[in-house]
Amino acid sequence: MLRLSALSRLSSLVLLWSGACLASSSLRGETITLHVSPSGNDRADGSAERPFATPHRALERLAEVAPGTRDAVLRIVFADGVHRLDRPIVLTGAHLPADGSLTFAAADGAAPIISGGIDVAGWTDAGEGVWQAPLPDIFRQANEGQSRPLPRELFVGDARRPRARHPNEGFVRIDAALPDRRSGFTFVAGNLPQGWTGGGELVFLHDWSISRIDVKTVDHASRTLTVAHPIGSAAPHYAIDNFEAHPRYFVENHRAFFDAPGEWLIDEAAGKILYRPREGETREAFRATLPLTPSLFHAKGDDASPLKNVRLQGLSFEHCAWPLPVQGYAAGQATYHDDREQTRGGSMRRFVPCAVTFEQAEGCIVADCRIAHLGGGGVSFGSRSKGCRIQGCTIEDVSGNGVMIGEDSARRIDGDVWWTKAPEQAASKNVVTRCRIERCGQQFFGAVAVWVGIAAENEISHDLIARHPYTGVSVGWIWNPTPSPAAGNVVSDNHIHTVMQILGDGGGIYTLGRQPGSKLLRNVIHDVPLNAGRAESNGMFLDEGTDQTLVAENVIYGVAKSPLRFHKAFSVRVENNVLVTPNAQTPPIAYNATDPDTIEKVDNRVVVEREFDRGAVKLPEVPTAGHP
Repeated sequence: MLRLSALSRLSSLVLLWSGACLASSSLRGETITLHVSPSGNDRADGSAERPFATPHRALERLAEVAPGTRDAVLRIVFADGVHRLDRPIVLTGAHLPADGSLTFAAADGAAPIISGGIDVAGWTDAGEGVWQAPLPDIFRQANEGQSRPLPRELFVGDARRPRARHPNEGFVRIDAALPDRRSGFTFVAGNLPQGWTGGGELVFLHDWSISRIDVKTVDHASRTLTVAHPIGSAAPHYAIDNFEAHPRYFVENHRAFFDAPGEWLIDEAAGKILYRPREGETREAFRATLPLTPSLFHAKGDDASPLKNVRLQGLSFEHCAWPLPVQGYAAGQATYHDDREQTRGGSMRRFVPCAVTFEQAEGCIVADCRIAHLGGGGVSFGSRSKGCRIQGCTIEDVSGNGVMIGEDSARRIDGDVWWTKAPEQAASKNVVTRCRIERCGQQFFGAVAVWVGIAAENEISHDLIARHPYTGVSVGWIWNPTPSPAAGNVVSDNHIHTVMQILGDGGGIYTLGRQPGSKLLRNVIHDVPLNAGRAESNGMFLDEGTDQTLVAENVIYGVAKSPLRFHKAFSVRVENNVLVTPNAQTPPIAYNATDPDTIEKVDNRVVVEREFDRGAVKLPEVPTAGHP
């Protein structure tokens, strides 16, 4: 085995490294390892003894080596500690050997963290139970027209802290929408702080999505709140009072709400960050981090040369920012939100991006990694990704979706939707297995733990999916039975619980569209509460266009409404499931605009909750804590 540490001791190869052309025969089938350490130096040679300081420098080296290699195994090994990024790691085919592989891995026995965050230092006592620290210069420059938007998250140690908000827990409800049903509403007397006259951010809950919009004015005399940009996505049914007359909301990010331990706030004028310490916290031991970079890892191939055989192994990816759009965040579903600046040519055309992203990738793997504390989503195997895997990972404390597979219909080929011209480009045969995915949607409540778009033959199996504000697993992205490449997706042997904790009209598993050969098998789903909005939540909700799908051998219990619900669905076989209802009056299967005769029901067992033994449920074999 030939390692860079050995190469660096050979004068002839040192000359080659310094700029001469590297002969392919010298490195055919070899292993080249570059080392990166927080205490390294980018002027070093990348050996174990003289590691680089950044992965960006390691990739520059690989770009020199890769064209002269075949069948080589390239490795970038990270030492223990926190590796701070000031920009994402961007990987292209230029870094890869022909017919070889590239692995980013933890050193033996190490637990490296790749962080896009910056620590906040200099905390002092500001009086009245408040600490303060200088906002890092890179964010203060943002106020002078530079490129770093103010942060939206603060992480203390391994925990997210809330921005100042009102009310501190839960929500309040509007009185009535203003006549245009978009620009604001009247509020109930006493629901908002008297001294607050505007500023901050409104968080408005629609049935299955939310809006985050800057507050313009608050008039207590008329009890009227107005916003700087329209509430709700452009589609008519996102009008303020479409789903219910008195929907929920809360407000945050203003000094008037800064009253509870653990809350934080940025004082832009003073260039300070303010924090109310929790009981037991001391400034000496206080470690606070603000996300900085908009992405952590982005790997992309192209049509002629997909990115192949890239592996992320044993790494933690943390602290990634996603700034809100200038005109606010108005979502449709699963963080799919209006592109009000029309950067992609229209509205409702963008997802909240993920911190770790692969596009046009084949045979790539994310294994035994932790992805956490993010302002956006977690991991994406996006457009034209095939045969990739996410395995043995922990994905937690994420603002957007946890995992995303495939894509929507926005991409065009010769002016037409991509899948009508090239259905073979659908993401396919990707796997998410033995992962623990918890607490997604921390900022954008309509996010889902695992999202599979217009894609085929993907597998979501043996995962623990828990504690989410909306749906656990969502498969499909066409709202009717139009034939598309979506087919053969399998969601099996997952333990899904404590979902739909804030929003409604979803479930432990949610499907859309015609998907011949798709299967929902042997999942255990429980603890789905009563919806607080208009539409109910369920163990499984097979929504518009769901067709040619098998639902078999699942156990669904602890659901406040029907365990299984259909809406505008077609041919589905429901076989050998255990469906536990909250009482004898609630049907095990609900049909909304669905002909019950199109749903084939075979050998299902229906039990009332009080007669059901939860302790006898055999849970799927999934990870229960941490990542391997």
